[in-house]
Amino acid sequence: LDVRLGFDLCIQEQDFLCKRKNYVIPALKKVLQLEQDLLDHETPVVAVMTTGGGMRSLTALYGSLRGLKKLNVLDCAAYLTGLSGTTCILKQYYSLRIVFHILQVTCLEIMKLQTLCMPVRDVNKRICRILKGVRSSIKLQHNTRIITISLESQKDNHRLSDQQQAIDRGQNPLPIYTAVNVKNNYSTLDFKEWVEFTPYEVGLQKYGVFVRTEDFGSEFFMGRLMKKVPESRICFLEG
Repeated sequence: LDVRLGFDLCIQEQDFLCKRKNYVIPALKKVLQLEQDLLDHETPVVAVMTTGGGMRSLTALYGSLRGLKKLNVLDCAAYLTGLSGTTCILKQYYSLRIVFHILQVTCLEIMKLQTLCMPVRDVNKRICRILKGVRSSIKLQHNTRIITISLESQKDNHRLSDQQQAIDRGQNPLPIYTAVNVKNNYSTLDFKEWVEFTPYEVGLQKYGVFVRTEDFGSEFFMGRLMKKVPESRICFLEG
């Protein structure tokens, strides 16, 4: 089958966790001031989980990552998850166009935002007029996307599967981008399905169904790949 069925981790992710321990063990020893290295079975799997919130969550995660990295806590994590606004920063952090080390990201990016404050506000007013009566969550996504575009100096051809190179040695936490599948006329309390996006796979843990990230968007039938569609750029996934 071209669709993976099951609730276990894929082979690539299992291999990643083994490699990540080579970075996590010395980091935990330093942070916790341990006298000896932890054994493999003693090493915890730590995840840094973030939530959405548009521009607020975007800027909050940027500062949090810098702080966690400075404290060596980020090196203790095996996973880094994002939703909505925080996925914009995750994308920049793991992009092959951007320096991976978050502390090496200079203040130039923030200065870009400052120089674009007035134009962004003007555009924001126009968008609010156009989207009058539209759900506030959609407005929030538009506002966040404007900020994200202002941080990008050139066309972004980056794809999610490209981020495998940022974690192939276990040198960074594994990013998990999340989204919520909902239905019209149903509240999220009554119906919601979490969708996971990683550099390796895209799928729903609820059903134990996953496809390779490179195949996401292609056509499947009875678990077989029927029509291969080129992988979309990550900017489309952000939308």
